[in-house]
Amino acid sequence: MLLIFLLTFSLIWGRELKVEDALKLALENNRELKALHREIEAGRLGVKSAKGAYFPRLKLEETFTRTDVPVYVFMNKLNQERITLQDFDPGRLNNPKGINNFETKIGLEVPIWVGGKLQTVERIATLNLSVLQSEYARKKEEIALKVYQAYLDAVLTKSAIKVSEQSLKEALEHQRLAQQMYEAGLALLSDVFRAKVYVEQAKEKLEASKKDYKIAKKALELVLGTSLGDFEVEEIKECPVVETKELFEIALQKREDLKAMRIREKIFEEYYKLEISNNLPNVYAGAFYFLNSKDHPLGADGKGYMLTIGFSWTFDTGLSTLNQAKAHLERKRAMEERVNGLKDLIAFEVEKSKADYEKALSALNSARERVKASNEVLRVMELRYKNGLARMVDLLDAQSQLDMARFEEIRAITDCWKAIYQLDYSVGTILEVKR
Repeated sequence: MLLIFLLTFSLIWGRELKVEDALKLALENNRELKALHREIEAGRLGVKSAKGAYFPRLKLEETFTRTDVPVYVFMNKLNQERITLQDFDPGRLNNPKGINNFETKIGLEVPIWVGGKLQTVERIATLNLSVLQSEYARKKEEIALKVYQAYLDAVLTKSAIKVSEQSLKEALEHQRLAQQMYEAGLALLSDVFRAKVYVEQAKEKLEASKKDYKIAKKALELVLGTSLGDFEVEEIKECPVVETKELFEIALQKREDLKAMRIREKIFEEYYKLEISNNLPNVYAGAFYFLNSKDHPLGADGKGYMLTIGFSWTFDTGLSTLNQAKAHLERKRAMEERVNGLKDLIAFEVEKSKADYEKALSALNSARERVKASNEVLRVMELRYKNGLARMVDLLDAQSQLDMARFEEIRAITDCWKAIYQLDYSVGTILEVKR
């Protein structure tokens, strides 16, 4: 909330939203990120839960029984420390009266060795947490790419407004020139009307550009997940040169989705060990303290302790756990294939992004050359028209070519930046590299 307030405050006075602030807002408000953050917290609790299994379990148990079964009657009276000589009378031993017993049991149970199961469960929980963290990091990169693309769309439409304003200004100058030439008897009235038609078209394009800018800003707000009111975006005039060597090797180290898939591969290996542990011996120990009473719970007519240590070994003769373990190995091998497939996809994405960037950079250089050439053509045509050596239609055609070249230049700049951000996203460095 403080971040939103500060950004909104700065917009009121500065009226300009920086791309860094836009990214902060998006990462702050995105609901998918919030949900993944909750999943990460759950994963941390899962790790704590797995570690807690190493500690002894405290057990408190209260049991009430009433019985006239001879052996249990004798045992309960013995535990209550109420045995007398009369209790050894054969008549009483064989036909005792019913007796109540409240048994309180307090103790600790300690797993000493359970086939490595506890360690395996902890490793699985830790690996699952790592997967969630990698997915969270990749989702942040995905959101960053959407923010940059939406921001650049707004930049493009804002630049289109300036291009349209410049075109309108020049079209009005052509109209003034045509009117002046007509009044001097050096041009036809049709030239005035042609120039006027071009002016109206320029006005229409200007209004369309303004509407496109509003829509682009609304689309940016949608990506950010919040409304910012009236604001402007920064202008972009240059596209930086990017080093494109060894990007695939960097991607293999940086891509969070690849990291997550490799971790899942390890998880299946741990699941295999977990299944195998079900057929391994278990060693456990315990310490218990008993209270027995004939009248009420927690009574202490008789008391005593018991220490235990035990060993058990269960083997599945149906081999179900062994087959389940083999199933996890097959899933591990399947994940290995997916990892290799993702590597191939990453190589393709990096190469495609590099090619798109190089094409966008070439298109930008070409567009700038066309702007220079179109400016010169327009200057010559205007001079020829003043001297009666060119028609108004030729002058307006030159103006149209210049307008198109200018728009292609600003589009090439934004396309170049989009290609750079797409390349950073493909490599996995979109949040690390500052542009």
